[in-house]
Amino acid sequence: MKIDYFRYLSVLLLVTCSGLNMACFASPATEKSITKLIQLTELNTLLDQSSNDMQPYFDQKAEDLIKRVTSAQFLNIDEQNAALQVSALLSDLHQQMIHNPKFIQMFKDTFKKTYTEEELQAYIAFLSTPMGQTINKKTNKVMSEIYNQTAQLSEQSMTSPEYQKAFQTKLMAIIQPLTTKE
Repeated sequence: MKIDYFRYLSVLLLVTCSGLNMACFASPATEKSITKLIQLTELNTLLDQSSNDMQPYFDQKAEDLIKRVTSAQFLNIDEQNAALQVSALLSDLHQQMIHNPKFIQMFKDTFKKTYTEEELQAYIAFLSTPMGQTINKKTNKVMSEIYNQTAQLSEQSMTSPEYQKAFQTKLMAIIQPLTTKE
């Protein structure tokens, strides 16, 4: 089988130029498209839902904090009330963060750096379909579930005796040289 190198190089050159052409002439994402994408992805709803999903995490962190402060294994009524107040404080801080205009701007900036206008238009077209909306909602649920399971796994790992021992050993190796300096 004889290879026609000229034809091969011509096709390779054409494919390469086409790829470069698309990359070179891709339009930057526009504010209008980014705003439409945020609307279609229901980002605000997703953020509010994530905040609700995090409530058990806030409750656990608050309870752990009160237990550390009081050295209690079990919380009495006053300590439980304090834990509820701390949990509410954590939740309120989280709400303030996700509703801060800078937080939404962070998403917009990330979208602008990540997507071209053409990609945004394709994404918007997809999300404008019933199938796109269904997949978007399921993706949000999947991400929320992954976040919750990751937090649980992380908490379990970090509280295991093996992890605590390894962490303490590494921490002491870092801190010890500081305490032996003159």
